[in-house]
Amino acid sequence: MIGAGDRAMQVIYPAMAAQKDAEIIAVCDIDTQRNAKAAELYNIPRQYGSKGVNEYKDMLEELKPDAVVVVGQPHLMYDIWEWTLKNGFNLMIEKPLALSIHQAKMLTWHAEQKNLITQVAFHRRYTPMVVKMREECLKRGPITHAVCRFYKYATEPFTGARDHMMDDTVHSIDTLRWICGGEVTGIESHCKRVGVPDINYISATLQFDNGSTGYLINSWSSGKRVFEVEMHAPGIYVSAEHENKAQLFAEGDLTGVEYDAKEVAGSNEFFAYTGVEALVKDFINGVKTGKQPQACFQNSVKTMEIAEKILAQALFAGV
Repeated sequence: MIGAGDRAMQVIYPAMAAQKDAEIIAVCDIDTQRNAKAAELYNIPRQYGSKGVNEYKDMLEELKPDAVVVVGQPHLMYDIWEWTLKNGFNLMIEKPLALSIHQAKMLTWHAEQKNLITQVAFHRRYTPMVVKMREECLKRGPITHAVCRFYKYATEPFTGARDHMMDDTVHSIDTLRWICGGEVTGIESHCKRVGVPDINYISATLQFDNGSTGYLINSWSSGKRVFEVEMHAPGIYVSAEHENKAQLFAEGDLTGVEYDAKEVAGSNEFFAYTGVEALVKDFINGVKTGKQPQACFQNSVKTMEIAEKILAQALFAGV
């Protein structure tokens, strides 16, 4: 494990530690206090990073693990990702798959050259409740259309290395791609800057080669945080908030059936009912069997391509 920051400790470490067929054999972070905390909480026998930012290389060369998980800011972690792939290690990373289409495609190329198993933490396609809701829709036929809304109250300028597209909207794009299936053949988008110098409103209509349509609305000038989807198939409609509840309506029923994210997952653990554990399981299974996980680099780079095209449309529109 490389990186022991907040996100890693919140979901990635506990999800990995919960797997009986995998073992965390070492942790590497230049913050020795984070290292010690992770090692203590998850009984990790070895710690690296106190000698500087490149000590991860020593760790991997000495231990030769079956897989590496790197969690951290993409503008800081790219060189680590690239070195890990070039040296033949299976790799799982946090989203996004880098910060440009060039970086995303080069990482994918490196992985393909070594025939490596990869995974990007697009965990919302793994959320147990939403997976169940999609399966219920597909029992009645193909997805005709889907909607993904991601709202936040974040009205200050977003001036870091990654923009809102790479920070959040890639999640929405990936979720719509998974729900609708097929390949995106058309994109119509509209972006805005609401009270800030950066783009903080992104909407798009995605047309798929299987006839499905996806609608995306992301705003950071809204009143609260919510990530929710709609799924529609012949005679059925689902509305689901990934971390909360879902309602399923069929054949004109106005009452519907309610589902709870924790109950469907069979766990109150955040990493379980939000889909991170299922994502980790898919990666581990891929390493064991040689079968690529759902959100492997070859698939995730398609999400990055759509993100770049939406931003290009905004640029050409003068946004």
